Amino acid sequence: MVDHSVIIHSHNYAPFITACIDSVLAQTTPPDEIIVYDSGSTDGSLALLRRYGDRLQLIAGPSLDQPAYINEAHAVQTAFAQSHGRIIFLLDGDDRFKPGKIAHYRDAFEQHPDASVVQAPLERIDLRGASLGVLLEPRNHVTNHLREIYSRHDLNFFYPTSTLAFSRYYLERILPLDLNDQLSLWTDARLCIPAAYYGRIVTLLDPFTERRSYPNPDSARARSNTWQIGQLFMRARLFNTFCRRHHLRTITSWRNRRLYAHLLRHVMPPRLFDLCVRSFRPLLDWTG
Repeated sequence: MVDHSVIIHSHNYAPFITACIDSVLAQTTPPDEIIVYDSGSTDGSLALLRRYGDRLQLIAGPSLDQPAYINEAHAVQTAFAQSHGRIIFLLDGDDRFKPGKIAHYRDAFEQHPDASVVQAPLERIDLRGASLGVLLEPRNHVTNHLREIYSRHDLNFFYPTSTLAFSRYYLERILPLDLNDQLSLWTDARLCIPAAYYGRIVTLLDPFTERRSYPNPDSARARSNTWQIGQLFMRARLFNTFCRRHHLRTITSWRNRRLYAHLLRHVMPPRLFDLCVRSFRPLLDWTG
């Protein structure tokens, strides 16, 4: 077994995939292996990836006639099956690592050998790679995730895919994912939701990931209030299915304060909603 594996999922990311791979190769602590799963790209991505030769392992997979979240899960699971790392980093093909990321995450796992997940804030970048500012979500920096899950009846305490690294111990116990539930949840959510039952969740303070921010159908949908409400219920359903399978306590979405913030946002004019949030933020448990 080696120490660090980076799993990259790429699909038609030709404008960004070189910067993505180069950011991993430029780490102060280089990864032991880079595994790129390409989901049937048609934009020249494969030719760019093949230029790296044996510096990465390329899996040229098909473009499955399935929803994008299922394609992503298939890519991550297939790449993980060919990996050997004790620590598994996830990276989307349009994002980048900052130079010291692997070193800082490795230190976090060494300081907390019981950790199942290490995460950190991210820096948003535009199409040219220029910074758009750091995204720091205070709610993601809780110290006892199980306690917060049950006290808030909420599960949204995690940064996105490219900020996440998992212990192999944890992934071997949670994979393969059950995708027959028809829940349109991305792989990062499916991996993170039960993670607190397998180990500590460590959240670092500094950003070590650059996430590409640009208009696309997925980002537009993620900003939709209706989509956010749907995600809240689907996350709870996935968690409760896990809990019932293992005879653990479940949660109730209707006791999640963020649900009511989303409902208010759905029915109120934007200015009135902003006033309510400023006045009742602690009660609504709302961070945006």
